[in-house]
Amino acid sequence: MMTRRLVILGTLVSALVLVAIPAGADELSDYLDETDQATYSGRRLIGTTWDGLERMGVVEVEQLGGMAMVSSGHTYVMVGDGKVHAIGSPHAALAFVLDASAPVSHGYQVAMGETATHLGRSAAVVEVTEDGMLRMRMVIDEDTSAPLATEVFDDEGNLFRYSTMIEFSASAPSMHDYEDVGEYRTMVPLDGAVVPETVGPYGLVDVYGGPADGEQAFYSDGLFTFSLFAIEGSTNIDDVVTDGRAWSSGGFEYVRVIAPAEVWVLWNASGSTYALVGDLPPDHLEEVLVDLPRPAQRNWFGRVWDKLFG
Repeated sequence: MMTRRLVILGTLVSALVLVAIPAGADELSDYLDETDQATYSGRRLIGTTWDGLERMGVVEVEQLGGMAMVSSGHTYVMVGDGKVHAIGSPHAALAFVLDASAPVSHGYQVAMGETATHLGRSAAVVEVTEDGMLRMRMVIDEDTSAPLATEVFDDEGNLFRYSTMIEFSASAPSMHDYEDVGEYRTMVPLDGAVVPETVGPYGLVDVYGGPADGEQAFYSDGLFTFSLFAIEGSTNIDDVVTDGRAWSSGGFEYVRVIAPAEVWVLWNASGSTYALVGDLPPDHLEEVLVDLPRPAQRNWFGRVWDKLFG
């Protein structure tokens, strides 16, 4: 459940379930499953800051009985039991045949920090490290196990993403008014899909048919997650996104879009259009892109480097 929420819903849901307790990777994975059952509601501030750019947003959150509803403006999304439904958008009612999740990478170490108070509630501070580096700090409500605040750091120790409850209740209104969502489009894993089993430190969870007869592959390391969309044929990306900016990685140029809870990276390569959407930190993203088809045209610096030293 945790993996599906993070990958599919992006901005609306990815900050909901980044929670943990002091444990090894196996115990952490078990606890992440348990947090899906936490009951709470409120308003959450989410933000991503990278290369001097910052994007923030506020979402309404309700979680009850393993189901979560998140709203942003006039957009409402429900997720749970392997289903996703964007209220008011019948085309976004999806039911997944599999609801797979990925084990937490053993590269993560989890330790209990100091106790804290957030919005007047007693909470525990939990720190997740990776190779001795602080990767995530979380403030966990002691009564409900709900994530009250989360900070994610890049490999240089800079704050990359944050989320914090600005209003919180240990109960959630009944969501029965949203249960009758009509028919769901059934999503069946693709047979014979040609996607790598591992990309950087991330493992393939499953792959489904995407838009325009494309493919949507889900990857996770158990804590962070991303979707990789692949559509046959090249696309003028400037026509697809209006708030994208050129971004270079490994000497190749991409289009990057920073949203409050995730980053989009788009490019053309090998006659296809790719879009990566996820909550992974910048250094993880760099690792992932190395294992994926690179853009057909290298940037100016890369071309000059090859001409002089290639």
